[in-house]
Amino acid sequence: MTDMSIEMLTPERVTELWPVLEPYFDAACEGNEIAKDELDAKDIYVLAVTGLVAVFVGFESGEPACVMGIQFNTTNGRKGADVMALAGRGLMRFKAAYWQVILDWLRANDVEFLDAYAPERLAKIYLNRFGFDKSCAYVRMSL
Repeated sequence: MTDMSIEMLTPERVTELWPVLEPYFDAACEGNEIAKDELDAKDIYVLAVTGLVAVFVGFESGEPACVMGIQFNTTNGRKGADVMALAGRGLMRFKAAYWQVILDWLRANDVEFLDAYAPERLAKIYLNRFGFDKSCAYVRMSL
């Protein structure tokens, strides 16, 4: 049995683990056709070390296995959060063990909704496996 744990990183811990975390965040950004045009791992690092993105890391046997970056926002006076990045191995095992803890943490911080801007391929995963209950089409015109 693999020993699993999760940690919400402090900005100092993000810096300490960044050489291991960066490839996961790169994969998350590159794997999302929407995100890769406006976000990369270096952006997440800057936001995380300045306290603007909460970083959760799932560990297997003491080694980082998956990452999640969450950024708070206010939309029309309601406090929300965005999944900035989600990647790694064993995501479904970590989801089963810790997703409810993360959702409870968001609720405890008065967050009313969680968004994930994702192409249709990833939106299906969020809807079917992570309990998201609404979806819409995000369209963009490049100028």
